[in-house]
Amino acid sequence: MLARIVIVDDRSTNLRVYAQYVAMMGPEYSAKCFHSAVEALKWLETEHADLLIVDYRMPEMDGAAFISRFRARTVGAHIPAIIITARQDRECRISALDAGATDFLQSPVSHVEFRDRAILLLGQFQKQQELKQSLALNNRTAEGDDSNEPAGKSMLEQIIDTTPILINATDRNGKFLFLNSYQAALFGRDPEELVGHPIAEILPPEVVEREQRRNNVILETGISIPNYEEKFVSEDIELTFHCNKSPLLNKDNQTIGILTTGLDITARKFAEEHRTHLALHDMLTGLPNRTLLSERMRSAIDDCNTTGKGAALLLLDLDRFKVINDTRGHQAGDMLLRQVAERLSAALDKNGFAARIGGDEFAIVMQNLESQEQLVACCSKLLTHIGEPYSVGGVEQLIGASIGIALIPDDGDSSDELLRLADLAMYEAKSSGRNRFCFFSPRMNQIAQLNAGVESDLRDALAHEQLFLEYQPIVDIGTGNYVGLEALLRWQHPVRGRLVPADFIRVANDSGLIGNIGQWVVNQACKQISLFAQKGIMLPPVAVNVSPKQFQYSNMSADILENVAKYNIPSGKLAIEITEELLLEHNQEVRDQLMQLRAGGVGISIDDFGTGYSSLQYLRDLPASRLKIDQTFIARIESSSADRAIISTIAHLAHALNMRVVAEGVENEAQFALLRASGCDEAQGFFLGRPLGVNELQNLFSGNSSQVETGAQ
Repeated sequence: MLARIVIVDDRSTNLRVYAQYVAMMGPEYSAKCFHSAVEALKWLETEHADLLIVDYRMPEMDGAAFISRFRARTVGAHIPAIIITARQDRECRISALDAGATDFLQSPVSHVEFRDRAILLLGQFQKQQELKQSLALNNRTAEGDDSNEPAGKSMLEQIIDTTPILINATDRNGKFLFLNSYQAALFGRDPEELVGHPIAEILPPEVVEREQRRNNVILETGISIPNYEEKFVSEDIELTFHCNKSPLLNKDNQTIGILTTGLDITARKFAEEHRTHLALHDMLTGLPNRTLLSERMRSAIDDCNTTGKGAALLLLDLDRFKVINDTRGHQAGDMLLRQVAERLSAALDKNGFAARIGGDEFAIVMQNLESQEQLVACCSKLLTHIGEPYSVGGVEQLIGASIGIALIPDDGDSSDELLRLADLAMYEAKSSGRNRFCFFSPRMNQIAQLNAGVESDLRDALAHEQLFLEYQPIVDIGTGNYVGLEALLRWQHPVRGRLVPADFIRVANDSGLIGNIGQWVVNQACKQISLFAQKGIMLPPVAVNVSPKQFQYSNMSADILENVAKYNIPSGKLAIEITEELLLEHNQEVRDQLMQLRAGGVGISIDDFGTGYSSLQYLRDLPASRLKIDQTFIARIESSSADRAIISTIAHLAHALNMRVVAEGVENEAQFALLRASGCDEAQGFFLGRPLGVNELQNLFSGNSSQVETGAQ
């Protein structure tokens, strides 16, 4: 029999793809395609369909509305319908379920997934149709008036036979006294064939055992058993029935058997199970979500306490995923996440399961661990699998992962605590170089507690003016003239005293405070330039450090240019310093902001060059005017010919890109001379001048001092 599949999608490309999927299923399947939901509904008024494939997002009406209108017709009440959606929110899917959707497919849809879901639903629908036809045939036979046939059935018997409810009566030994045509057809038999035969003849052993147990209870107590569920398999299709059992009484009110009825609730059970699945699973990857993870972690903790065997929570965060998401788009990012989920599931045996708990973060619980070496081997295997190339839209992509490990129950006995500790270990793995795993240690917890205190104190520092700036001179190597100042953030902590950024900047980045702190630094530097100008002191250009995180929290270019205008800062008097981390996360939005700053007269320097993910392409495309060589190269310039060669190469590269080269951390005259010979243009460091407070800065420049005295302290 040819199965007709109706496909409704306003996009021609999707229609062609789905129609091809149907053709690949075989000659017994055909596709009827519609661009318009309205046209599809009109066509379905006179034509039949065996399965609907409907896109959720359409211009005339969404998929839920389409299904609802179709279900309102008698003819469309039982036809299975699949909704295809790229959306991941639960509300969308629940509204479609309420409208009568039978199943879902996540866009983009693979051929295998399309075929398997379609064939399963078509099989269930065909079985239902065969049952109806069988019942109709029995009804016609009962109503026939052929004199050679037995007398026709009574009206009550006809009603019982044609009602789509499983009805049977068995004697005290479990043999059929009666069963209606609906139940007999369910198992491909005639009722007359089965009367007098035991239920074991049509039911599998495990169902027979349950039925006998229930029947014995009724025979012993005379009490009915209402509202239980039983599953029956008919031609490889599993159906669920809502059943009731009650005593079958004779005229003397004695129990002579059991009366059983059952209503087919397969569709309702599917909807309920799908709702439960939505509540407990991530819709993008199909993995358990945070809620289900917590439930399974509690079970794992209880199991550890009962068996004495070990377990572990692994928190896995992808490295460089944000770059792919920003440069290739969210659809590519979603495809990559699904592939990662598949690899995680494939890498785990029955003792482990994976969950997605948000963004590019996954959790894995490993149970029945015999040793730590077993866990180490598992983590190494996971990193290897994740590190293999991915094909995303035909383009090869490479990513890594950082894994934090908390041991159960050694490190904690609650799911929330274990997640917190594994998170600390994961950040330790990232800070140690990424693409590795790290076990939690009490030292990490101490650091986390200290950082929590630092975060709270930082908020107070912003509110109570505990932050201040110092300025370190930058000198032209050829002339010795002061050509710039770098504004350096300091914190006068009420208890710990004077702190430098290394003491708190990581907490500022992780907590999100870096946005407010960065705005304060820019405002303060601009304000100071303006105040000195009012006194007749013209400072050289002042550079402020900008964290890559600040580009996530605000529109950096607008904030900076607003301060430039507010304090009337001349063009070229303010610059920002960005690190190579921003190069790594370079995208068009960031580049546009940097171009706006250059157009507004703000200089751009690339700080700490050579220590991160140096990219010549990004270096070429960014509108930077200065390149600052990290002080780790400067520190080895006297003893390492390789470092001298690197510095010289960076200088030549920068000059070719019309950038000036600045050397950081110059501490003695030998370094200064070698940097001059290597082609560096500017330098800063203790040899040339320590960071200065506002008063010291005023003393330095109020006397029209323009040149450094080398070795100044």
